[in-house]
Amino acid sequence: MSLTRVFAIIIRHYFMTLHHLERFFDVFIFPVMALVMWGFVTKYVQNVNSPGLASFLLGGLILWVVFERIETDLGISFMFDVWERNVVNFLATPLSFLEYILGIIAITTLKIVVSFIAMWIIASVFNNFQITSLGFALALFGVNLIMSAMAFGLLNITLVMRFGHGIGPLTWILPFLLQPFSAVFYPVSILPEAFQKIAYVIPMSHIFEGMRYTLKYGQLNSAESLIATILSILYLSLSILLFSAVLSWCKSSGRLVKLN
Repeated sequence: MSLTRVFAIIIRHYFMTLHHLERFFDVFIFPVMALVMWGFVTKYVQNVNSPGLASFLLGGLILWVVFERIETDLGISFMFDVWERNVVNFLATPLSFLEYILGIIAITTLKIVVSFIAMWIIASVFNNFQITSLGFALALFGVNLIMSAMAFGLLNITLVMRFGHGIGPLTWILPFLLQPFSAVFYPVSILPEAFQKIAYVIPMSHIFEGMRYTLKYGQLNSAESLIATILSILYLSLSILLFSAVLSWCKSSGRLVKLN
């Protein structure tokens, strides 16, 4: 056995960590962000003495899965075609790139509907929690979450088209980075002041604040819902504009072919 060859493997992984986004995040960012988020959850749980706490946590989890799965699935579906070198094959057919994206959005939405039904049944049977108790607010939260998820998912696809598949891991990294600021399991007031400023411009934080308000008081928080809707529409509009601009550039430069 040669320690020199063992050291060579260590050096190889060191440089791979420096040059691969997912490896860097796996070593440094993921553990730190997980500790930060669950630290806030612990702080919130210690200061709350409410029978509705379980509902807040379960409701937050179910709605977060809706956001996370749509955002991630949009990017991963595109990345699979990049990795499998199918982009050129699609471009060689009458299928337009817009039709291709709309197809991915449609199948992603269908998949999350199936996942949501499964979570709803399991939460009802094993936890006696009815997410449908949110009533009309659930539909409003769902629409805003879908718009927000599509905005970030479309942003991921846009970044891959512009900078190449090396940026692809951002697809599953981004939800993890957004989660602590989205106030999924705790109110925004738990966050440090600097984090609160970030949370206020993220539509998801207003959605989850509205969810907790509805579960606690049985009525819709109009202010939070309005802000969430405005931000969701704004984010989706900006992502569509950016996607359109980058798509035009890709067509003129041949970038889509080079993704393979």
